[in-house]
Amino acid sequence: MGFLDNLLNAFLKATDPRPRYTEARCLLYKNSVGGCDRCYQVCPKGAVQLESFRVELDEVLCTGCGLCTGVCPGIALEYPLGGMQEALIRGKGQIRCSKAEGKGEEVLCLGRLTPGLLAEAGSRFGKLILARGECATCKIGGPSVPEHLQRMVAEAQRYHPVEVEVIQGELPGEKVGRRELFQALLGSAKRTAADLVPEPPLAAEPEEKGLPAELRLRRLAAGRAPGVRWPRIRVEEGCTLCPVCTNVCPTEAVYRVREGEEYVLRLKVEACTGCGACVESCPPQVIRLEEASKEEVTEELELYRGKPPWYDL
Repeated sequence: MGFLDNLLNAFLKATDPRPRYTEARCLLYKNSVGGCDRCYQVCPKGAVQLESFRVELDEVLCTGCGLCTGVCPGIALEYPLGGMQEALIRGKGQIRCSKAEGKGEEVLCLGRLTPGLLAEAGSRFGKLILARGECATCKIGGPSVPEHLQRMVAEAQRYHPVEVEVIQGELPGEKVGRRELFQALLGSAKRTAADLVPEPPLAAEPEEKGLPAELRLRRLAAGRAPGVRWPRIRVEEGCTLCPVCTNVCPTEAVYRVREGEEYVLRLKVEACTGCGACVESCPPQVIRLEEASKEEVTEELELYRGKPPWYDL
C-alpha cells in the first residue's frame, strides 16, 4: 500500500463520524437475557440499527454526537478519549461545544463526554464548567443532550464527587484577543494535519488489551476520591457454577477457574460496569448488584466456589 493509499485511508478514518464498535462487548451480541437497545433508543438521528445480534451504524446519518457511547453498558461503542481529555486539561475543566460561541476549548458535542472523562477531569480541576449552544435546534446532538449530560454526571459521581455546571452561552472569563485566537486556530490546524498525514508506512493498529480507556479513566478518578460507589456483584447460595455469567459479561470482569474438583467464580472489580447482564441472565437468579469500596476496586474477589452439581455427570 503506497503513501497516497495510506493518506486516503487516514483521511476517511478521521472524517468517519461513527464511534468504534466492539461486538465482543455488546450485550446484544453476547445474548444477554433481555438484550440491549440503549444505543438505538438514544440516537437522535436514527443512525443505529440492530441487525443479527449486532449494532450497525449508518455513516451518513451519524453526526458523531457520542450519545450512544455514554449509554452503552458494555462500552462496546467508543470514541478515542484522548482528544476530549486533552481539551478538558487545556481548558482546566472548562470546555464548550461547537455551537457555543466565544472563547475556550471547543469540542464537537458535549454528548461525547463520558462518566470516565467527567470523573477524571473533576479529580484534577474540581468544578467543571461546560458551555453549550442551543441544543433544541442543533443538528449534531439535539434537544436530549442536556438531560443526557445530567445522567453522565450522576454516573461520574460514582467514581469521584465531581461538580459540573452546564451553562448556555459563553464560558466565563475574559475575551480572547486576536493573537490568542490565531494561536488556538494554528494549534488546532497542526493537530488536524498530524492526524491526517501519518508517516508511511502505516503501522497496524495494536490489539487492544486490558481495560477499555473509559474504565481506566474511572479507575484514575476513583484513586483520587475519598470514597467511591463502584459497581460490583455478589453471588449467593444456590449458584450452580455454570458459565452463563462469564459468557455474557461484556468486559470479562467475571471469570471461572477450576481448582481440583472445585470451580471458582472470581470478579475483577475494576472491569465491572454494573451493566447487570449477569444478574438478568443467571439461571438460578442468585447474582446481586452491590457497590464496592475504594479498597476493593483494584482487587480480584472470590465470588463463589464449590463442586458443581453437574461435575460427575
